[in-house]
Amino acid sequence: MKIQYSLFDTLLEPVFVLNTEQKVVYCNETAALVAGLSIRKITKGMKFCDLFEFSEPIEGLNELINVCDATPYKEVTFKTPQGGEGKVQITLQPIFDSMGDKNWIVFVRDVTLEERLQKKYRAELEQKEGVIKALEDAKAQLENYSKNLEQMVADRTRELSRLNQTMSALLDSLGQGFFIFNPQGHILDVSSKACENTVECKPDGKLIWDVLKLPENKVEGFKKWMQTLFMEMLPFEDLAPLGPTTFEHSQSRNIALEYHPLRSSEGTMDGVVVVASDITSLVEAQKQAENEKEHAKLIINMIKSKREIHRFIQEAQGLLMSIREEVSKDEGPYDSESLYRHLHTLKGGAALFSVTEVAESCHQAETILSELKDNWTHPAFIALRGKCFEIEDDFFKFLHETREILGSSALSEERQIEIAISKLNDIARKVGTLPGGGTVAQELLLELAMEPVSRFLEPYNEVMLRLAERVDKMMAPMKISNGSVMVIPEIYNSLFSTLVHAFRNAVDHGIELPDQRVDLGKPAEGQVEVELEVLHHATPRPLLQIRIKDDGGGIDPSKIREKLAKRMVDTRNKSDQEVIQHIFDSQFSTREQVTDISGRGVGMDAIKVAAEELQGRVWVDSELGKGTTLLIEVPYITEFKKAQTKTAAAA
Repeated sequence: MKIQYSLFDTLLEPVFVLNTEQKVVYCNETAALVAGLSIRKITKGMKFCDLFEFSEPIEGLNELINVCDATPYKEVTFKTPQGGEGKVQITLQPIFDSMGDKNWIVFVRDVTLEERLQKKYRAELEQKEGVIKALEDAKAQLENYSKNLEQMVADRTRELSRLNQTMSALLDSLGQGFFIFNPQGHILDVSSKACENTVECKPDGKLIWDVLKLPENKVEGFKKWMQTLFMEMLPFEDLAPLGPTTFEHSQSRNIALEYHPLRSSEGTMDGVVVVASDITSLVEAQKQAENEKEHAKLIINMIKSKREIHRFIQEAQGLLMSIREEVSKDEGPYDSESLYRHLHTLKGGAALFSVTEVAESCHQAETILSELKDNWTHPAFIALRGKCFEIEDDFFKFLHETREILGSSALSEERQIEIAISKLNDIARKVGTLPGGGTVAQELLLELAMEPVSRFLEPYNEVMLRLAERVDKMMAPMKISNGSVMVIPEIYNSLFSTLVHAFRNAVDHGIELPDQRVDLGKPAEGQVEVELEVLHHATPRPLLQIRIKDDGGGIDPSKIREKLAKRMVDTRNKSDQEVIQHIFDSQFSTREQVTDISGRGVGMDAIKVAAEELQGRVWVDSELGKGTTLLIEVPYITEFKKAQTKTAAAA
């Protein structure tokens, strides 16, 4: 029988498929978890014997070509090079894949789970054996006391009634829904009272697919699964997880479904036991634990990066003000491009400091705005406005928590030292007009008002490392050259906040997967370098140049041309260098699907807009297979003016 290995993807028991060389050509997610490695790594030529060290040899494993039938399950203990261990039962059997090639399936059964089930059913069996013994005693008494037949029958009937009542009481005392269905899908007249809460009905005598509220288009698929289950074409433990695992509760309770075989004394399966468990509390606890974990990250970020949090708060307040002004318009025109940039930049900053609620709300607002672009309706715009106001609420909640942790001074509208930076600048300007005061004024600003650029860039190192972990990539720590270049933060805050997009893009789009990098002769870890330089001899004024370089795969001009062609943009007369500059176009992205990482096409656009607002420029150089360099040049300004920033920032 030929088979598609994707059949095993949803099984809860580990499944490996080996070729004649014992190399793993397929494994499911559960198998990868047991082995302690990723599916990609396991199936990239690793041998099964390299994954586990078993307490005893596995029959047929070293001579797979001689295994023509399923081998008996063998119970062994195992250890993995990653430190995992446990007890499992293993069987081998040959199989032909969808291409007709002969391979061998290795089924791994969790003995611990099976032992628990055996213990449970052994207890139930002992109860039944007690009833059987009582019936046998009754039979003997009937034979010995045939003269009192009617009386004995009456006594036994009362006893059996008592036993049935006891069994019903035991079932009703269970906190889980419990019922049994037969090969035809009919539910037997044995169920627990908890079914009324878990599956919202008394299931006795009904059809299983009706009780589980399956839609019509899924009933036939369920029947095929049920037929396969009773035919036992594969082990029950492998097929059971393919059935419905949850019940759609009308009150939004989380109901988990489990399936267990009910076998006759001959070992044939007479029915399937369904256990419906209310795991709402467990799901809520897991969600609460995740929220607490993110909150802990937020607190740590606040403690470690007080200044950066302060800058984020200042920048976010300005962005929120711009967003509110735009969505509060009763009539157009609406600047959706600007709104995209503001939301995307706010989302990036919120994600950087683990302000999860704000980041998620921004992502949802982006989705609504994207839909509005294709089909603008007033109700949808009202929904966008409501979501933007929700972002404000989440942000003010964050501010309240920040005030409790860092104190009210952390939320001051000015960066506190001794005086406001605007006042300090006025003083420096006056000092500069005095004979020989220019040097003193510059030193005054340098010491009290200016900060090294590296302080703004270092937090993005953590952004790259966290993102790399999410997308299964590896990153070396960021390298910063000449990071001691001093700037007045209030002038460049908007630009520096948008650079989060550059670093996220470098990891998500540029850096290759570790296996690919090794195959290309590169280190498994990707590298991002930042070089800073003040071009004092530039005309008509000095320039601050920022170069962000990665050693990834580079930008493929052909993909950019393909995307532009779909936008009806003619690139035939443009060089590759000119073509790749289109990554700065509004809403331009090479991603086919939108994720919370990328796909909106507003990240690079935000950097370009921020640089141009400073009368600067951005461009990109790239070499396919070797990497990409983002270059930013903006005027190097060492004198603060309130008009240069959106908000009146202070030192």
